[in-house]
Amino acid sequence: MIEQALALIQSGRVAEAEQLLRRQLVQSPGDVDTLHYLGLLCHQSGRGDEARALIGKAVERAPDTAFLRANYAEVLRTQGDLEAAEMQARAAVRLEPAHPNFLFNLAMVLQARGRLAEALDAGERASALNPDWVEALALIASLCFALARLDEAIEFGRRACALRPGDPALLIALMRYRAWACDWRGREADVAQLQAQLARWGARPQDTAFAGVNPFVAYEYPLPRQTRNAVTQAYCDRVLQAAGAPLPPAPARPARPRLRLGYVSADFHSHPTMHLMHSFFGLHDRSRFEVYAYSIGADDGSAYRRHAVATVDRFIDIRSEGARASAERMRRDGIDILIDLKGFTHEARPEIFALRPAPLRVAWLGYPASTGRGLADYAIVDRIVAPPEHAADYGEQLVWMPHSYQVNDYRQPIAQEVPARAALGLPEHGFVYACFNQVYKIEPEAFSTWMRILARVPDSVLWLYAGRSAAREHLAREAAAAGVDPARLIYGETLAKPQHLARLAQADLFLDTFSINAHTSASDALWAGLPVLTCPGDAFAARVGASLVTAAGLPQLACRSIGDYENTAVRLAQDPAELRRLRQTLAARERLALFDTPRFVRALESAFDAMWRRCLAGRPPQSFAVGE
Repeated sequence: MIEQALALIQSGRVAEAEQLLRRQLVQSPGDVDTLHYLGLLCHQSGRGDEARALIGKAVERAPDTAFLRANYAEVLRTQGDLEAAEMQARAAVRLEPAHPNFLFNLAMVLQARGRLAEALDAGERASALNPDWVEALALIASLCFALARLDEAIEFGRRACALRPGDPALLIALMRYRAWACDWRGREADVAQLQAQLARWGARPQDTAFAGVNPFVAYEYPLPRQTRNAVTQAYCDRVLQAAGAPLPPAPARPARPRLRLGYVSADFHSHPTMHLMHSFFGLHDRSRFEVYAYSIGADDGSAYRRHAVATVDRFIDIRSEGARASAERMRRDGIDILIDLKGFTHEARPEIFALRPAPLRVAWLGYPASTGRGLADYAIVDRIVAPPEHAADYGEQLVWMPHSYQVNDYRQPIAQEVPARAALGLPEHGFVYACFNQVYKIEPEAFSTWMRILARVPDSVLWLYAGRSAAREHLAREAAAAGVDPARLIYGETLAKPQHLARLAQADLFLDTFSINAHTSASDALWAGLPVLTCPGDAFAARVGASLVTAAGLPQLACRSIGDYENTAVRLAQDPAELRRLRQTLAARERLALFDTPRFVRALESAFDAMWRRCLAGRPPQSFAVGE
């Protein structure tokens, strides 16, 4: 019977195989093989709870069978029950310590638990047993990258790509590691290869090769909008399938005077998102809204974490819960509108939203792109980052805020003591351009433009955020190749936020990157009184800078072209009076829409009210603009 079921699976007749296995299970309820293979079919079709129950029973009946333990661990990992997954994965390794697959599974679980050094050890042991195993090499590369071992990440990534040159996920990972090293050698060839692979995939939409590629990487390279949207939806569909059937519709709840909002984030700690939202939660009108926070990330013990806990009505740590358990908790909590602050960024849990735990789901702030069709009903945007003519690029209905989509902390402290230029490694005289973006955002076109600016402005320097040593070496090489002394590149180290804001006073002009703009770092600069020069592109992530400078009263700093950007950067260095006028606008920051947090919160609450009224009327989500 089992052999017949396996033959049906191999021939693609999965539904028939499942029917056969279910009949066999009725006849032999305790048969280990039937429980196991039926559980695997359920797992592969996204029915996680059933898979867990079936394979769990198989493990109970054959606890010393390593592959059962390993497969059970994978089901548990997929569901987010990482503690139980680790226990099962370790049991499999203990039973068969020389099996590379079991070591690999353990490495995956440890990676998900954030224990990266242990995960790397397990991954390396798996790879030693099977040196040409591409998945193990790719995992090792990602772990080396996470552990700031960039050269090793690139080397392992190259090995994986060499063994499987047609795999787009491997190519994209390697391109990302190189981007963090600012190593642009071969970049044009890599982008051309990626475009060709994406085009082939687009011609075969049934090909699932791209379902595992985080779609945000498509925004880091010059790829067609249609391709970006297709990659996004493929990833979204994978999340929906893996999550399994959504919760049944919630029963009608009794009327209550306050809407219950649930914010989901892994960043309730010292993180750019909480830097922006520090004042936000406490400003919600508690006569009309209850505020729940669901944390899916670590507690770093910081003041930001403590403040978030103190300024919401209920703070719930769900980091160790599975997606379905979390969704059911939110359903029991009676959340009306669930707000996703993560999208597809690091430590995101989009499968929770796939389960539809609340009547309305809203994407906002943490992910500057669409998450596709099926994970959110609305996305909070503005008319610059997502103009109406771009609405077709979104699976969500759009809610246009009256100014910027981005909230800011209107009470963010700036250290009183401004360090001298010499203490920061800056020259006492000369124009200081700055860009405190993460170095992966620096693309060749932006850097070439910056080098032309430095060449045209004698004695100017470029102040960058400290990159890893490999990035500094490669940027120095690129500067020299452009005829600019690498000594004119100066690096700022990481500082506490108030001290970082204070040091920005020693810069003269912030130069934005192009494909992925400055987001929180641009707001930081504007809050500190430092003008930001930007050049909007064709996607949300490339238009944030324009949104921010416009809401800060300086729309003229959103340039129409890269040539205009270059000329404006040079002109401002040569025209102190114009630069002084820009700074004067920012000096009155309490009057700027970008930094009027109470005003922003009222507008967002108005948006939530409008969504909810439509929901209560039984009408589907629809895009709308929020008035003042």
